[in-house]
Amino acid sequence: MSSPSTSRVSSAAESIDSASPVSQAGQPWLPRSEELPTSPWYEEKSSTLRLSDIDIIKEKGETMGKFEVVIPHPDERAHRPPPGFHTFYMNQIEMGLRFPIPRFIAAFCRHIQLSPSQLAPNSYSFLLALAVLLSYHGIPLIPYILMQLVQVKRLGPGKFYLSHKGDHSFIKGNPSSHKGWMSRFFYIRSDVMRDPWRCEMHWRDSAITIVPQTPDRAPSLTPFLEAMCDKSYNAPELIKEDLLCFFNFSRKGAELVGDLDDRMGTAELVKAMQEAVDVGGPNRGGLPAKTGADASDVLLRKARNADVVGHFSSHVAAAVAWGGEMVKRLTKAHQKMNASRDQFDKAMGQHAEVLARLEELETLRSREEGAAKAQREALEAQMLVEREAHEAEKAARELLEAELEEVKARATLEAELLKLEGKEEFLKSPEFDTLLGKKAGGYFKNGFFGCVAQWRANGYPEEEHPASFLNVQQAITEMPDEEEVQEEEEDEDEEEGGDGSDATPPSSPPS
Repeated sequence: MSSPSTSRVSSAAESIDSASPVSQAGQPWLPRSEELPTSPWYEEKSSTLRLSDIDIIKEKGETMGKFEVVIPHPDERAHRPPPGFHTFYMNQIEMGLRFPIPRFIAAFCRHIQLSPSQLAPNSYSFLLALAVLLSYHGIPLIPYILMQLVQVKRLGPGKFYLSHKGDHSFIKGNPSSHKGWMSRFFYIRSDVMRDPWRCEMHWRDSAITIVPQTPDRAPSLTPFLEAMCDKSYNAPELIKEDLLCFFNFSRKGAELVGDLDDRMGTAELVKAMQEAVDVGGPNRGGLPAKTGADASDVLLRKARNADVVGHFSSHVAAAVAWGGEMVKRLTKAHQKMNASRDQFDKAMGQHAEVLARLEELETLRSREEGAAKAQREALEAQMLVEREAHEAEKAARELLEAELEEVKARATLEAELLKLEGKEEFLKSPEFDTLLGKKAGGYFKNGFFGCVAQWRANGYPEEEHPASFLNVQQAITEMPDEEEVQEEEEDEDEEEGGDGSDATPPSSPPS
């Protein structure tokens, strides 16, 4: 169920939310006496489910990871789920409830204006078994059809159950009771799906039982009812997982076991009853046992009315007794077989899941190994290319360095040659003569002033003996040229050579 917004339940919910000593103390909520007239029902039982039941609910309910399941606290009740959650019962799941709720059940609940959580557990087994039969005979699962075959009855405050309408009774085999099922409730919600319920989820205390308006192309139920008149199907057999998957009422993907016609055409309960009727009891009429058709006819014609009635009564009573016992034993054996089959199917399903998971892991491992190998080869190829590029770069660098050394040596040699050539040209140039003159004049000037300073320091009387050579400019002006000085020195040498008698003759030039 869901928390009602309007209706009489809202007033009860508001009174529940109001502060009270009982609720504050964490005790189970019970309506006060003044609230009873406005509270159509309330639940005083807490949930007996445990956290370990969540996995069972998700597995059997086929939540597929799209629903959140919560186990109520001890002080929480079925009529007060948390905001956004709805109340359902474990026994409903055990009798065929799946999430999301099949569309035909949601449409049916939308027509009768009841929440799916208000239906008793057997209602789901009955609806699903009826849906399997209708689908097998090609009849659409619409409210118009269902309301002609289904009767809605009130089980108690807020609870309803479904059964055959009229004198039909071709679906049987549901448990006579589900002891303690109202204490096995849980909360569930879905934040992934847009509208997982597709019907009204608020609890009501009355249902709509009017058959919808006849559609334009209304299918006829006469062939179906004629086919059902002599059959009595076992509901737990019809809601086996493989049949539900075959008719798209379950998404577990179970494959159909055996032949569909054989599964649908079996009327086990009817056969059992017929066999029980055929079993004869003790002969209480005291009539002699004779064989043959004639003897039977004689006996029948001559028997008294009381004997006929007594004989018939004894046989009927024995047939009913033996038939009932046989039905009970067959039912128990069938239930044990179903339980064993469920366990086997569950084990095989888990085995298949493990194999699929192992295969998935093996595929993932192979994929990862292939990716790692490809990545390793790519890295090795990249390292080889980089190493070759590095070697080539190193060789190119060494070659370039050798060329640079050669160019440097050649440039140094050319610079030396250019320097020597430039020096020779400079020594022969007028610029060198000018520079040399400037340097010589500077040296001469410094020496001249040094000599003058020494003369003056030694007390040379410049005023008494003026001399022109004390003027440096005049001395430089009167200084003879180098050629004239050289000629004078040569003349002096010649004169000294002509006057002396013991002058040595000039030596012969070297050979």
